[in-house]
Amino acid sequence: MPGTVISTATRIWELNVRWPMYSQCGVWDAKGRGVDIWECVRDHDSTPGTQPPNALYWRYVARR
Repeated sequence: MPGTVISTATRIWELNVRWPMYSQCGVWDAKGRGVDIWECVRDHDSTPGTQPPNALYWRYVARR
């Protein structure tokens, strides 16, 4: 998305983490052999079911 900056220190998505709105996470895509970057759209604590691509919590940004 134009205007979105991807941090060089984007953390991976993991359980039991507090994700504030606008924070970013990376998720490895083994098929595409790259990392998909997602931006948090709602503050939440990560639990099973809140990981990307859940559109209630995340917006796709780009692939690195």
